[in-house]
Amino acid sequence: MVGVAEIAVVEEQGERTRSAGSFWMPLVVGAVAGALFWVVHSALIDDSYITLSYARNLAFHGHWGLIGAEVSNSATAPLNVLVLAAITAVVRQPVVALGVVFVLANVLLAVSLRSAARTSGLPGWTGAVGALLVAANPLVLSTVGLEMTLASALLGVLLLAAVQRRPVRFGVAAGLLALTRLDLGVFVLVVLIGRPGLWRGWWRWLSAAAAIMVPWFAFSWLYFGSAVPDTLVIKQLQKSWGDWDFSNGLELYHGVFPTAVVVSLIPAALGLVCLPIACVLRAFRRAVSLWPWALIGLGAVAHYYVYTLMGVPPYHWYYAPSLIGLSLLLAGGIGAVAARWSLAGLAGCAVLVAQLWFAGQHGLPWREAAITTNWATAAEYQRIGTELGRLVGDRTVTSPGEIGALAYYCDCAIVDTFSDRGYLAPQIEQRLADATPFVRALLEFNYRHFVPTEPRPIDVDLRREPGPGPDPNRDIGTTWAEPAHLVLEPR
Repeated sequence: MVGVAEIAVVEEQGERTRSAGSFWMPLVVGAVAGALFWVVHSALIDDSYITLSYARNLAFHGHWGLIGAEVSNSATAPLNVLVLAAITAVVRQPVVALGVVFVLANVLLAVSLRSAARTSGLPGWTGAVGALLVAANPLVLSTVGLEMTLASALLGVLLLAAVQRRPVRFGVAAGLLALTRLDLGVFVLVVLIGRPGLWRGWWRWLSAAAAIMVPWFAFSWLYFGSAVPDTLVIKQLQKSWGDWDFSNGLELYHGVFPTAVVVSLIPAALGLVCLPIACVLRAFRRAVSLWPWALIGLGAVAHYYVYTLMGVPPYHWYYAPSLIGLSLLLAGGIGAVAARWSLAGLAGCAVLVAQLWFAGQHGLPWREAAITTNWATAAEYQRIGTELGRLVGDRTVTSPGEIGALAYYCDCAIVDTFSDRGYLAPQIEQRLADATPFVRALLEFNYRHFVPTEPRPIDVDLRREPGPGPDPNRDIGTTWAEPAHLVLEPR
């Protein structure tokens, strides 16, 4: 009887420990995420302000567009806009809403990974390690405001559904990922192939995914004339940057931001080491519980391969899904090894310390993103955009090539392909001319309801000129771009 009582006491103590961990872990991750957002909030990249402008216009005016004067369909991640708009409607400040989303998404990732870890027989702290490895990654931090934070949380939910074999939850995650960014479906496909047990309830996950995806895509197809965002055409037409495309873009970034790139790639490289080991163990029916984590890693590799085949420009956020997926696999691998060798957890801590060290030495708060291709800092665009709004008033002004932050701060009719769909028709025609017969048929179906319009008449031109200008308030420059200045002239 004494032995039974001792066992009961030990089990009760273990349950209390797990309950305490369940309470504290989300708080710790949320606190770290909040601190990281403060670090980057003044250094958002230009494309992040495109998302924030969409969210603000939707929250305050019920309008879907980058600028208030035009309806547009260039928001790559509709779900990200909808979530940000919902919170902006409450807090009234889009950047504050972004901070809320950043914290909540990272907490959701941590909670999902913790549940997946426990179901897999891994330590619960694996969830915190995985979430923080993603949140503190310099490249991922350089995408804050875009959809990558939300995508990481949904990949965590997808992993949890695969671990627990929950077809409805899997379908919900798949549908939300599709609304976040269609290319994230690569992860869904890889998990489906590697987790055949999910096919037993195929109609359940398919129904759940369709219930989430179809309403938006149908509305977009009929109302905007395109089920998918126009950026699908805009970005594909850009091809490469000279000799640089997605396949060798990391080499380009390493030449300009060496420390940031190395620190960003460490968890992905370690995840790649884990991947063949997990696959071999699966083949010999060992460590089977780690297999769903390996599938997320395989999805990361597949995503990288697909983008390499597409030959798109090397925008740094295109690499984020692969880094996130391999980081999640690394967290699972650390948890699996730590189950037998407790010191393995130090590896994850060491990587995290390196990431936090970089975040601190880059400046508090950051002046510009750790990896960026923008011509100006957010502060410079804020200064110029605020002045631009006062100068142009109700007139229409051209974008100098980067539109996000200027549109956000000027709150005026600043136009290019991203804000005025009048420029889109020629680009669609060019894309159709270059497409294979199959892709051409898909594009023609997608744009079946598209009605070309004329671009807005231009009143004022805003252009970028090299070197400092006569007005220092319009001077711009970043680590990536040479010093330049913006010139405003009536047309």
